[in-house]
Amino acid sequence: MQGMQSMPSPENNSGHRKQIQAALKALTETPMAKAATQLLNALGYASKKTADIGNNAEAFLGNIEQFKPELGAINREKVKADRWKSCAFLFQLTNDEIPLLAVGQVTMGADNKVARGKIESFVFLAIELNGEDWSRTDLAGIARELNKRFPMPGILLFRHESLFSLAVIDRRQKLRDANRDGLGSRIIVIKDVRIANPHRAHLDILASLALENIGEKQRTTNFRELYDALIQTLSTQKLNEDFYKKLASWYLWAVKEARFPQGGGPDCDAIGVIRLLTRLIFVCFIKERGLIPEALFDAGTLKTLLRQAPGEFPEDRNYYHAILQNLFFATLNVDMGDERRWAKEGSGMKGDYLISLVYRYKDAFSNPDALLTEYFANVPYLNGGLFECLDEALTDQDFERNPALRELAVKEGNGWVLRIDGFSRRPEVRSHVPNKLFFGGTAGAALNSEFETKGRRYPVKGLIDLLNGYKFTVDENTPREEEVALDPELLGKVFENLLASYNPDTHNTARKQSGSFYTPREVVEYMVD
Repeated sequence: MQGMQSMPSPENNSGHRKQIQAALKALTETPMAKAATQLLNALGYASKKTADIGNNAEAFLGNIEQFKPELGAINREKVKADRWKSCAFLFQLTNDEIPLLAVGQVTMGADNKVARGKIESFVFLAIELNGEDWSRTDLAGIARELNKRFPMPGILLFRHESLFSLAVIDRRQKLRDANRDGLGSRIIVIKDVRIANPHRAHLDILASLALENIGEKQRTTNFRELYDALIQTLSTQKLNEDFYKKLASWYLWAVKEARFPQGGGPDCDAIGVIRLLTRLIFVCFIKERGLIPEALFDAGTLKTLLRQAPGEFPEDRNYYHAILQNLFFATLNVDMGDERRWAKEGSGMKGDYLISLVYRYKDAFSNPDALLTEYFANVPYLNGGLFECLDEALTDQDFERNPALRELAVKEGNGWVLRIDGFSRRPEVRSHVPNKLFFGGTAGAALNSEFETKGRRYPVKGLIDLLNGYKFTVDENTPREEEVALDPELLGKVFENLLASYNPDTHNTARKQSGSFYTPREVVEYMVD
């Protein structure tokens, strides 16, 4: 086609991830403006419409102020201007260019002038910041203040030392009126992407923004479609629903495979899986703060840490017993220091019988002492009941108060014990949670009765593989600013809806919903107001 040149287009997400990783690496080797443009080009976004409005904060902000002088000066303190290292106006992408980009073409010799009044367009800005300690609110504040000066949405790319972030404003309803700027609109942030070693979830999120991937049914061909697709792709509601659907399938499969001690009652397996999920998702949030080693959830490291690699022995139970139960009960539920120790052996074994605060399964580890000093020693003690082992000895008084315990208790030696978690060196009373539930998963879980289908096999990922595919944040999202990550509100939602899925009165409804549980945060906010 005359006047056009072909743009390279990756064949799949794997290709996009490689290009994204290369572009991120360039952020450490190339000036911010050039590297940021390369990253956008890798995602399929390009335009010759650009402008030099300054590469330092004062010049940049001074020129932007002239776009809407009636708003007065930009508050330098609000945008943290004293911490800007460099900045640039990368380019403007207009409505007439999007159809060509969508089919892998870019116009040659197009008008290079920025169209200031063109509402149906995007402007891409890049800012390099001093220091790594930038909160979501800081980045959202800069994005909101700069967007006030443009009639079209501005997409901001940030580099803050070894981290990269991207911010998009959601002000779709007011775009057609340049005089009604969405000043209070929501800012969506992809935050703290590690430039040298990006999280898998961050690469997936960035790859999903590639022009050839965005949009549910077909490639977007105009500004309106592209903007709506961008916001939908970055929606935390969509992220939560996607996560819950996968988690719900895992839960239904796990209930068929896992076996917990009878002390948990008639629904001990379902409740045991829910309890495991609640504990492990909570761990994901505190792991995000660096309080728990990533190595405990890394299949490669576990090969050397354990005598048997969990991924290579799918029917074994060493991951749940040796790693998770020791983490839950003997680490997170015990004060740091000398109290964290291995259960006594030999003649001293009886002294630690039913003491859930000591480490067990010592023979499962290649180097048991290194486990304590290198992996568990610095994990904090959490003063709460979530990680309390529920196994307990029962007395005659317990049976008098609650005769139903007779059917749940097991005889051990001369006494009776209520086994719920099964944290024990006695094989016959342990919980049975195979490694395949955590690593690898299955290509064909039989869940037809649960989803009321026929002849289908459901692919389900192992839980650790599933969780490692998502980014968690400890900062709860708000209607005004969101990080594209799973936030702590999710924990209550998962617990509530999985409980409903096994409750005889609600399980059919809960399973049919398959992820539709999520009430958008803005709806909750409106109801509260």
